Amino acid sequence: MKTADVFVNIPVKSIARAYTYRVPQELAKIEAGWRVFVPFGSRKVEGFVVETHELAEAPEKIKLKDIIAAVDEECWFSPQMIEIARWLSEFYLCSLAEIMRLFMPGKSGLRITVLYEADESQQDHMLLAMPGCRAIYDYLRREGPQKKAAIVKALPEWQADVADFLEKMQKYHIVRKVYEAQKRDAAQYEKFVALCGEVTPQLLEGYRRKKAQVHLLKLLQQTPEIPLASLKAQHVSLATVHNLEAAGLAAIRRRRVLRDSYRDAKALHEAVELTEDQRQVVARVYPSIDAARYQGFLLKGVTGSGKTQVYIELAERVRAAGRRVIVLVPEIALTGQVVMAFKAYFPDDLVVMHSRLSLAERNDAILRVRRNEAGIIIGARSALFTPADDIGLVILDEEQDMSYKQDESPRYHARVVAEKIARVHGAVLLLGSATPSLESYFRAAQGELTLLVMPRRIGDIPLPIIHCVDMREELRMGNRHIISRSLQELIEHTIAQHQQVIIMLNRRGFSTFVMCRSCGEVIRCRHCGLPLVYHRSGQLKCHHCDVQEPVPDVCPKCGSRYIKYFGSGTEKLEQELRQLVPSARVIRMDRDTTTTKFAHQEILESFRRGEYDILLGTQMVAKGHDIPNVTAVGIISADSSLNMPDFRAAERCFMLITQTAGRAGRHETRGQVVIQTYNPTHYAVTCGIRQDYEGFFHKEIALRQELFYPPYSRLVKLLYQDASEEKARANATALVKAFELAFAGREGHQVIGPAPALIACFRGVYRFVVLIKTANLSAVHDFLKEQGLHLRADVAIDIDPITMF
Repeated sequence: MKTADVFVNIPVKSIARAYTYRVPQELAKIEAGWRVFVPFGSRKVEGFVVETHELAEAPEKIKLKDIIAAVDEECWFSPQMIEIARWLSEFYLCSLAEIMRLFMPGKSGLRITVLYEADESQQDHMLLAMPGCRAIYDYLRREGPQKKAAIVKALPEWQADVADFLEKMQKYHIVRKVYEAQKRDAAQYEKFVALCGEVTPQLLEGYRRKKAQVHLLKLLQQTPEIPLASLKAQHVSLATVHNLEAAGLAAIRRRRVLRDSYRDAKALHEAVELTEDQRQVVARVYPSIDAARYQGFLLKGVTGSGKTQVYIELAERVRAAGRRVIVLVPEIALTGQVVMAFKAYFPDDLVVMHSRLSLAERNDAILRVRRNEAGIIIGARSALFTPADDIGLVILDEEQDMSYKQDESPRYHARVVAEKIARVHGAVLLLGSATPSLESYFRAAQGELTLLVMPRRIGDIPLPIIHCVDMREELRMGNRHIISRSLQELIEHTIAQHQQVIIMLNRRGFSTFVMCRSCGEVIRCRHCGLPLVYHRSGQLKCHHCDVQEPVPDVCPKCGSRYIKYFGSGTEKLEQELRQLVPSARVIRMDRDTTTTKFAHQEILESFRRGEYDILLGTQMVAKGHDIPNVTAVGIISADSSLNMPDFRAAERCFMLITQTAGRAGRHETRGQVVIQTYNPTHYAVTCGIRQDYEGFFHKEIALRQELFYPPYSRLVKLLYQDASEEKARANATALVKAFELAFAGREGHQVIGPAPALIACFRGVYRFVVLIKTANLSAVHDFLKEQGLHLRADVAIDIDPITMF
């Protein structure tokens, strides 16, 4: 007898283990890696086979349930994918199913629908004396199994009671739930007309009186396969097609159409001569690619040094060897630019994967990869989980970016996943950045990564000139605007020269918060307690929960009408720019203006074409963009991250200044940058102004060592949650005491907390944080598993967290 160990695709910690099922004879082909449909309790769900066994005889006293069906025609998870998933589940202390879900678009291969079915043998049950129950029962007998929504729609007079009636009838087995599973991979097909045989002059002569059929035959002579949908535009009717089909001269066939939003994107392939820096970098990586062995590289190249061209050169080498390439970008906003760069060299050999694409598009992209029709995968962090075999190169562009960390379970970091994938496949890992994360640069200094350096811009164009404006002085001089006089002058001068400006403000909305001037009450989100942000649409929005509220006429606390807007967001800055520089054409790029699939790309392309003078935005305008006519950059509130309760605050500030400044003057004219700050003497600001990464690194790394923060330690954040504040605090405190007892007298381990989370109460649930610092992460892993924390629903475990509280 064949059995299979199956993880069910339900992200609940209490069932985070494999269940054993019998493999029926008709499904004997199923092995580890298959997706299957299985019974689970009273439900039927999707599951993942992780192992199979051949038993000489059935186990005694245990009746195994059968696997119902296979989801796919072939195995979905390769042995390498299962190995990677197992390692990640151990490292991030989550269930194997949670990790395996990441390898599927939409995290499930099935859409499982609950239907209700009447039991024919129960038609005389006494409960059916109730008119509502009888109406539902008769409807289900007549129409067959139906969804609850269909029952409500068919019986509107019982709308309010349908749920209760169904529950009662299930209890007495009058109706039962049945489950219908459909593949979420909704394939799209098109019909086309295909020519059968040869079109000869004799054939056309025989049809000379049938002009419509002759017209179609001539079209098919030129193009042997024509989509049915395009024939109408060529004045061909369906009747004409059927007539030729009846004569055996044509046939209507069907084929699958793979959706690709980037299919029509065209890019010119121009001959590029590599710089000496680029040639040296490529030459150092080639041997590892040719040897098909793991090697990790850190490419530190100043902004404008041509890192993307290096990626392309290395990808060409890998594809020539028949292996696959994954290229990651941190923001969807950067995807379009990288896709266009690669399209110039690999026009038909790439797929794009990110969350703004529809589920159908992502499924079609995966099919192209599985069919070996595409060998380069480009996208945001989820692109790492594309089911690809024989990967030879994994690239993380802007590797320092915090967006590579997922903030919901499983809380993986793309850099960790990418390294594991590269090790398993014997691939090259390339981390690229102008401002590498301190952890990666430290690893390079320790010899764990090979450091590659490109210190010069292409064409030896100098880095931009950076001016610092102390906004405290601006206020003393009577300037109460968001924009300093120096920045205003730079904008006016740049536009007069018919050049373009990028302005970065790390906030969205019209004002930062709304406050009552009478009592000081700040209008906050009812779910998480964070201040609501005013938008010019007249709504207050929570940027954490995505809920919105109308602006109150009076203070909800004291009833005063003196409500004022404080702070400045991108909408307010846009309005101020239009007032200060009325001739400027301004376009804004933030989360509010980029809700559609290609909004980022459309905004950047219109700016690139010169339709706008100023691109205003949040952090998404700070990285990676190469727009030739941008010669000026303004950074508003450059130091705002310094006020965050985060040991990486200075690193964030330095990187933001360096990256944003790097957008200016990347071609012929030297760039000018104005940085507005309230902390002009802070080392993160001064090093950013000088573009001095080494200086910043040495200052910051000394502080990290003194305070035992990464890279000298690894962090584990535990978030305790409970509807009772006291219980949440008590549970967290108990863990701290257990940790102190377990690690007493052992160096290299610290615990901080418990402390209220930054959002201390979210939708009625209180949250407390415990932070562990350790020089031995595996020992902490073992401790947390001994405590059973990885199985508890009230504790969220975050390995290598990005946010501390």
